[in-house]
Order: sequence, then structure tokens, then C-alpha cells
Amino acid sequence: MIDTSNPHADTVFDAEQHRVLLTSSPLQRIGAYALAALAQVKTPDELTVERFESAVGKMTDHLKTTVTVNEATDPGGFWLSAGYGLWPNVDGLTHPSRKRKPQPARAALLEDWRTCPPVELWPGAPCAYCERAACGWFGKMDIPLGASIEHRNTTAPGHLGTPLCFACVACLWAFPYGCQLAGGRVAAVHSWDEQFLGRTVRLAVDRTLAAMVAGYSKAKLGPYARERMVLEQVRDYPARRITADVELMVLSNSNREQFLHTKLMSQPIARWLRTTRSSKPEHRAGYRTLLTAQASKDIDGEAWLAKRLFTDPAVVFYRSVNFVLERFSSRKAPPDEVAVLAPLLYSYCREVLNMETKDFDRVLALADRLASLLSKDNRPGPVQGFLHATRTTNDLYRWLKSEAISWQLTTPSNGAPTVLVSALDYRLLFEDEGWWSHRRLLVFAVLEALANRGWVPEGFEDQVIDMSEEARDAASEGEDQP
Repeated sequence: MIDTSNPHADTVFDAEQHRVLLTSSPLQRIGAYALAALAQVKTPDELTVERFESAVGKMTDHLKTTVTVNEATDPGGFWLSAGYGLWPNVDGLTHPSRKRKPQPARAALLEDWRTCPPVELWPGAPCAYCERAACGWFGKMDIPLGASIEHRNTTAPGHLGTPLCFACVACLWAFPYGCQLAGGRVAAVHSWDEQFLGRTVRLAVDRTLAAMVAGYSKAKLGPYARERMVLEQVRDYPARRITADVELMVLSNSNREQFLHTKLMSQPIARWLRTTRSSKPEHRAGYRTLLTAQASKDIDGEAWLAKRLFTDPAVVFYRSVNFVLERFSSRKAPPDEVAVLAPLLYSYCREVLNMETKDFDRVLALADRLASLLSKDNRPGPVQGFLHATRTTNDLYRWLKSEAISWQLTTPSNGAPTVLVSALDYRLLFEDEGWWSHRRLLVFAVLEALANRGWVPEGFEDQVIDMSEEARDAASEGEDQP
């Protein structure tokens, strides 16, 4: 406890209760950086007593803009609208009795809410976040839901609440500024990479302040909009790399809905995603094609990519291979997208799907041998037979056994491998826990190796010429139309 008999007690109080410390709570950490952004400094360490008080006063002033507002949809009702999902039951803001109170009373209640209690009223307990002296007991009105729904933040009967110091509760008040407030829920992005977290929160604060000025919006979020927001933030991050996982938290603290859902983008995924906006032109071009591969009829590729990177990263690779196979099926030759996608998908296999280098190299070497065998025949049938065989385990096993014989009979002894498929290759394709990823990689790599060899099926050139002539005829007919 602070010694109130000390003539310098107020100074000690200011220094301790206005000094923001980063704790293990993601909500408090986001709020700490949001508080720093409101004070126009980069990190919580830079918050002086004056800047801390200025930021808290600024948040209180923002709340006071609601005192003249009757409905959340009215001009100036931004924080009234957000308050129902963040701070239910706050007298003067979201309590049902609010409309019966005069405007000066609403303002006074909000001022009292955001004021640190006198020292003599402190509970004599340590802060649950930072273990400094708590200034009071707090519950649902101040603490957004930040644990699983089985551990709600409502105060149980007979309990006084959660003890918090003034600096930590101020961070919780600032937390919404560092989030996306849309779609009836709060979306927050957290990471243990301090630089990434600081930049992400600063950008979110700017967006929140702009939304506050713009007012209530009826605009609905698009498919996987929150996941897409994280994807864009990771890709736009200017630093060389992200050093920790990135977590997306979607929550609601309203009386109608206690909700919390978290999703994790692993650090390897975030690191790989950064390379899609790197100085390598082949990665940038590959990313555009990757988005095309992920798209569906109703949802664009970037939304699907964002969703899959959070929920099932392997599907990104599988969908890309299927996209190439669809292109091959329509033209009966390796599509141009194979060469464009190859650098990005190969890095994805190693960095995101965690394929060991020796296994990855072994699959590519097998693909090169298969392409060497298949390219000897310019009929489309053999390549199509291989692709068809990869759909089931038994068909692929029989096809490899059959082609192994052809390899031994037709391959000259000029230093080429005498065995088409080794025992280790069989293990990777049929026994290893990543067998399906290895097979999909084999399919893609065979098509790439065929393209590198310039293989095209018999009659393909004539088909391309015919298609070009049809396109010219269609264009000339269109010119004759009025």
C-alpha cells in the first residue's frame, strides 16, 4: 500500500498509477499500445504522467460526445453503439435508465466512471495484471471478455470483482481503439512481436478515430473480412520479418451475447506471407495467380486465402494444385500458371507445410524422372493416365510399378538412375504422415518439369492456331455489330 502520510505520496501515486506496464494479458497489451497512440507516442514506455492523463482525458471526452445522443444511430453515437458490446450497464452510457437522465447528469456519471478512486478507497489488493496496488474492484463494465466463455468476466455473488490498478484499467478502456469495431463484434489482432503489435494497434487507432468522426455505418462486413484484415496487416508490415505468431480475437461483451473466438496465424505462415510482397518479382507474380487459384464463384481469392491460412493452411496448397489441374484439363498441356506458381508454392511447402528439405528434394527428383519418361511420348494419354492414377493409392501404386519396368527397359546406362522409384520414394508417397502433400507436390512438379522440357501433346499447336483464328473471327464479327 502507498503511505499516505508521506508528503510525497501524491507524487508516488502519480508515478505508479500512471505508469503503463505490459503484462501477459493480450487485451491489456493492445490497450497499452492504443493508449500510447492516443498520447501520440510509439510505445507505452514513452507515456509520461502528463501524456497518460491526456490520453485518459481524451477517451473521456469521446464518451461525452454521447450525452446529447438518444440513439446509437444518431450523429455522435459511435461510442454509444460500441458501448453496448463493450461496456454494458454503464450508468450514463449503456444502462437502461440512461434516457431518463438529463444530459449534465450523463456527463457527470461518465466523468466519475473514468476517474481513479481516492487512495483511501483502494482495496488493499494487488493488481491482477501487474501486481501493483489495485485502485478498485472491476468487472463486466470495465473488462471486455478476454477468456473462454466458460470463464466469464461477470462477478460471482459474494465476490467483489477483479482488482486492477488505474494504469491497467485505463488500458482496458483504450483497448477498443486498437480494434476493428464492426459487424456487432470487436476484432483485435495480437502478437508477442512488440514492433508488429505496436504498428498494428497504431493503424487501428487511426481507423477507429476516423470511424468515430464518420459516425454509425450500416455497411456489412464481407466474407472473412476479419481474417483478411490480418492478412493485409501482415503483408503490409514493413519490417524484415515477424518474430511471433499473430492471433485474431473476435469478441462481444454485450448482455445479449458473451462471445470469444480466437484464431492463430503461426509465425512461419506470417513470415512466408511477408515474402509475397518482397523484392522478388516471381513471388509477387505468383501471389496474384495464387489468389486466382483460391477464388470461388462468390468469394474472391484473398478472402479464401486469409480464411485458409488461419484454419487449414494445407488446403491453400491443395487448391492451387487443383487449379493447375483444371487448367491442364481444359488445354491438355501444362498451363502457363505452373511456372508462375512454382517458386511460391515450393517455398510454401518448405516454410509453411514444414516439408523436410531432403523429402522435398526427393519428391522433385522423382518428378523429374517421371517427366523424363512421360515426355518421350507426345500423346496426351500417358500424362493423363499418370494424373488419373494419383487420385487413389492403389492406382498410383500400380502405375508406378508398371512404369518402373519401362524405365529400366528404355533408360540408357549413361549415368541416369537405374531405379525409377526407390523404397524411400514409396515411403514418402504411401507411408509417411504427409503422404497426401507429397503426392500433390509430385503432381505439380511433374507438370512443371514437363513444361520446362517444352512438352506439348500431339496436335496442341494446331489446337492453339484454331483457337486463335476463332478468337479473331469472333472479334471481327463483333466489329460489324452496330
